[in-house]
Amino acid sequence: MSREVSAEDRATLAALADVLIPAGQGAPSASEAGAAGPWLDEVLRLRPDLGEPLAAILAAARGAEPAAAVAGLQAEQPAAFDALAAVVAGAYFLHPEVSRAIGYPGQQRRPIVPEEPPDFEQDGLLASVLARGPIYRPTPGREP
Repeated sequence: MSREVSAEDRATLAALADVLIPAGQGAPSASEAGAAGPWLDEVLRLRPDLGEPLAAILAAARGAEPAAAVAGLQAEQPAAFDALAAVVAGAYFLHPEVSRAIGYPGQQRRPIVPEEPPDFEQDGLLASVLARGPIYRPTPGREP
């Protein structure tokens, strides 16, 4: 959405979002976590490509029963449903309390420790390839 998200669009999104992520087991619903508020703005800042699909979804869903609108999208317009789900889930998991509740600290720097062998060597999956040594087919017409 290159334009400002209207209050009406936010209300429509909040209703659709709560169908996708309802409150339960001590976790807030998507709308309670701000998925149609400040976290929506952050998702659209990070993924401006989702703005236009979201605008079309919200325009079509305005005034519709939320569960029916979501079910219709999922059945008839899977690409639009995927865009809605990406926006809602992205906004929901940006909320610090939600991230904390699921134990997700966010992306963190994890330097490679050179003393430890790489994980692909630890499980032995490449042992036969390493034992075999390098093999190749020469390119036709070229001297090795």
